Amino acid sequence: MWKRILIVLVLVAAALGAGCLGGLLHPAVVPPAIVPVEGAALDQAPVSTFSFEDGEETVRVDPDPAVYAGAKEADRQLYLAKDLSEEEWIPIYYRAFINDSHQEPFYADLLAALREIRDSEGLDDDRYLELIAAFVQSVPYKTDASIVEPKFPIETYVDGEGDCDDKSLLLAGLLAREGYGVALLYFGDEAHMAVGVESAGCFYRNTTYAYIEATNANYVGIPPAALSNGTVLSSDPLVIPVGDGPRFYAACDQVETIERALSASRGRVEELAPELAARGQELEEERASLESLGARLTALSRSGEIREYNRLVPEYNRKARDYNDALGVYNTLLGESGAAVDLHNYLVAHAHDRPGSYIRARAYLAG
Repeated sequence: MWKRILIVLVLVAAALGAGCLGGLLHPAVVPPAIVPVEGAALDQAPVSTFSFEDGEETVRVDPDPAVYAGAKEADRQLYLAKDLSEEEWIPIYYRAFINDSHQEPFYADLLAALREIRDSEGLDDDRYLELIAAFVQSVPYKTDASIVEPKFPIETYVDGEGDCDDKSLLLAGLLAREGYGVALLYFGDEAHMAVGVESAGCFYRNTTYAYIEATNANYVGIPPAALSNGTVLSSDPLVIPVGDGPRFYAACDQVETIERALSASRGRVEELAPELAARGQELEEERASLESLGARLTALSRSGEIREYNRLVPEYNRKARDYNDALGVYNTLLGESGAAVDLHNYLVAHAHDRPGSYIRARAYLAG
């Protein structure tokens, strides 16, 4: 619940709440800011290795220890001299974490490392955006109920962990500085945050943005059916513009193909499951009947009851043919279900490789 606290004629937006997104209680005119701590040191420079397309990439950056220490010690509350609506103060608060000027050298160094990968791999704007997203998504997700305020992006990088708003702030900050039209998507009702990038399609709800889930590996433009804790994003987000550059995401046609293949493969498995279960039960019953008749024939053969043996042999052969035919159909359906499961699992596990996933998805849909 949103609360407002009056202190010496200044309204304080305290951070309070639980979950991925801390519950900010009210606005501020004076936002959080970093004051560098001179003489600070880092134990070691962070190194990040992450999956991208069909390989792995490594990023090494040496952030300024003074800025990192200043971010750690920063006052993260917002101070307001007048009342503002949520739509006014929430953007002020979150953009302050992204745009603190002391972090610009950190952004520049990190982007220089990512651009080096871009240039060596010959990435276009879509694949470069996916590279940046894959890098941030690879940062381990961790939420701490005792720390409800967001981290500055330099903290998330150096700490090597963060929750939804921490990682979204880092991703949005990087994309904005690379000229993409980008925004934060703030879900107050669900205590969640994601990133939106201007796109040529795959718009999220009533926005012009493609959805990017920062917490873990996900395709650009495919929002999760539910968050890891089971929460479904049912509300319209507050859109917080962060960058208005000309770059946008143009691979929505391929993403939509991947999404269709995910849906089709999942649907086919669900459709086949009852039939496979029923046919499996029938096969078990037919097998038991066949084995029983086979045992009867063996007993007749040993006892010398040739007439009854000969009478039952054609019935046994018929049952054997029917069983083999049914087994063939069952195996065909099982193979089809297995192919759908394999594709679905592959696409889910390779969200860092949109081009490769598209090729498999297109082939599956083509039959």
